[in-house]
Amino acid sequence: MSKQNANQKIVTEQLKAIEALRGKKIAVTQVVSAIRSLPVHKVNLKALGLNGINKKKEHLLSPQIEGMLRKVIHMIKISEVS
Repeated sequence: MSKQNANQKIVTEQLKAIEALRGKKIAVTQVVSAIRSLPVHKVNLKALGLNGINKKKEHLLSPQIEGMLRKVIHMIKISEVS
């Protein structure tokens, strides 16, 4: 499996996780640097409260947060907070 196919598989899994967690509290962790990323991605990371690799922030998954997550899905990891 090529690296691109592996990344697409991870993104698909993350999107399915977002749909399953609607209305719940989630933890978002930045796993990729914002250096050399699009300005829109940088703004979304800042709005999510992520300002560096391995920074974690908790959010209630609302439609607004979901939209921001979809923009930077390739740069973050999402997990449910119990």
